[in-house]
Amino acid sequence: MTTTVLATGFAAAGATIGMLLSRRASREPDPQSIRVVLGVGVLVAAGGAGLAVWWQSLIRAAVGAPPVGLDWWAGATLAPAAAVTAIVLIPRVTAVVAASAVALTAGLLAPANADDGQPLPTTVVVSESQTLLRGQLSPLDFDGAAARLVESWLRSGGLSARAVVVAVPTGSGWVDQAAVAGFVDRFDGDVRILALPYADVESWKAFISGDAASTGSSVALVRELAEVLESRPAGQRPRLVLYGQSLGAVGADAARVWLEDHHPSLLAETVLTAPPAGTVATASASPRIVVANRSDPVVRWSLSSMWRPPTRPDETVLGGPRVPEIPWLPVVGFLQTSVDLLSALDGPAGVGHRYGAEQARPVIGLRE
Repeated sequence: MTTTVLATGFAAAGATIGMLLSRRASREPDPQSIRVVLGVGVLVAAGGAGLAVWWQSLIRAAVGAPPVGLDWWAGATLAPAAAVTAIVLIPRVTAVVAASAVALTAGLLAPANADDGQPLPTTVVVSESQTLLRGQLSPLDFDGAAARLVESWLRSGGLSARAVVVAVPTGSGWVDQAAVAGFVDRFDGDVRILALPYADVESWKAFISGDAASTGSSVALVRELAEVLESRPAGQRPRLVLYGQSLGAVGADAARVWLEDHHPSLLAETVLTAPPAGTVATASASPRIVVANRSDPVVRWSLSSMWRPPTRPDETVLGGPRVPEIPWLPVVGFLQTSVDLLSALDGPAGVGHRYGAEQARPVIGLRE
C-alpha cells in the first residue's frame, strides 16, 4: 500500500506538471502534447517502479525478508499508470475527484473541537510492577506530576535499589517493554524505572507539535529526583540512568543537559535510542550512548536533509543487519528516507525502527 500511494503520487505530480506546461501555448493541449505527456508519464512511472523493485530487493535480502511479489508489482505499476492516464485524458473529472478525496481526507483527519478551559484527561499514578512506575498525565502541571511520581518511587523502596532509570516515553506515553526487560536484566532486577507521560497522541503528532512537552516533563522529573538523591551520600544512592526512544530520546537528552549544568555528579549515563536526526546534541560531557539500527530511517530523517546530508551524534552505536546505502543527494535523499519511514515499523527487532533489549546496554568503558 505504501509503495502504491507514493508511486501514484509522484507519477500524478509529474503528469500534472506536464499538462500545465503543455497549456502555456494554448488553452487546450493539442493531441501531440497529450501523447507526449502520456508516454513520458508512463515511462517515468515504469522506470520508478523498476528502481523501487531493485532497491526493495536489496533491502529485503539484507534483512532476510521475502522478495517482492506480484501484488507489490501491480501496486507499483498499474495504479501510477492509471493516474497518469486519467490526468492526461480526462483532466477536469480527475481534478474534481482528487479535490473531493482531499476534502474528505481533511475532514476525517481534523481533530475534534474541545471545550475551552476543559482540563485534559489524566491517569492515576499507578505501579504497574515493582519495577516500572508510571506517572500522571498532567500537561499543565509537570512539576506536580513529577513530585507525585517520586513519592511513589520512594514508597516502593527506590532509594535502596541499585539503579533508577528515568524512561522518557514517546508522545503516546509508550515505553518500550524490550528496553524495560533489558534494564531489569542488566541490573539483576534491582532497578526502578520511572516514566512520566507528557502527551496522549500519536508520536508523529507530538513530534510535529514540538519537543517542549517532552523536554519539560523530563527536566521536571530529574529535578525532583535530584533533590532526593543529593540528600544521600554518593555511595548510598542508586545510579541515575536516563533513557528515551525516538521523541523520548529528545526529552532524555534535555534532562542530561540540565543535570550536567546543575547536578553533574548525580548522572551515571544516558541511553538514547533512535533519536530523530538533528534533535539531540552531537556530543555529551557525561557518559552517553546512542543506539541506532542501520536500517532505521528515523535517525536520518529531517527537513534539513533536503539540502545537506544527515549527521549522527558522536556516541552512536549502529546495530541490526547491514543494509545497502544510497549516497546522499539533495532532495532525493530526503524523499527516499520519507518513503522508508512509512514501513519503518514493519520488521522485527533490529530492523527499521524496531529495537530489542540491546537498548539497555551500558556505555562503552563504563563500570557497572
